[in-house]
Amino acid sequence: MIQTILLLEQDLVKFLDRDNLNLKDSLQLLNPRFLPVFIFRISNAFYRHNLGFIAKLLALKNQIIFGCDIARGARISGGLYLPHPNGIVIGEHVRIGRNCIIHQGVTLGARGEDHEFANPTVGHEVEIGTGAKILGFVRIGDYARVGANAVVLHDVPDYGIAVGIPAKTIGLRPNIT
Repeated sequence: MIQTILLLEQDLVKFLDRDNLNLKDSLQLLNPRFLPVFIFRISNAFYRHNLGFIAKLLALKNQIIFGCDIARGARISGGLYLPHPNGIVIGEHVRIGRNCIIHQGVTLGARGEDHEFANPTVGHEVEIGTGAKILGFVRIGDYARVGANAVVLHDVPDYGIAVGIPAKTIGLRPNIT
């Protein structure tokens, strides 16, 4: 449970920073940009502790209330930010690094049969644009950007900028580290 609290703390810091908010108003925790992440973290904690039924109920709540389908077994590091969570689908075996931004309508999942080695891995500090689809066993490198409505079927390098259908890496972002 301590791991869940630490991840939630990182998520909250990212949320407050991106939206220029502070915690003086505790209602910020109910903000629809943060609440789906909070629900996922709790669902994921129950899943990791073999309480799958409760985890499934929470995941279902995210789907019904926010239209946000994050599989309870997805491995997502801290600092997740969902500016508009509607229509986001993240598969069971997807891995996402820290401080990532995922916009509405994004799908991350398998291209065919769903198993651990058929899903994307997203690096740290990645931003995925509205409507993008990242499918299959691909890696999105650290600090990469995926453009709106891109369909990514191949790896994107660190700092890469991927756009199009199918997505192609059109360049590299400046090294910002």
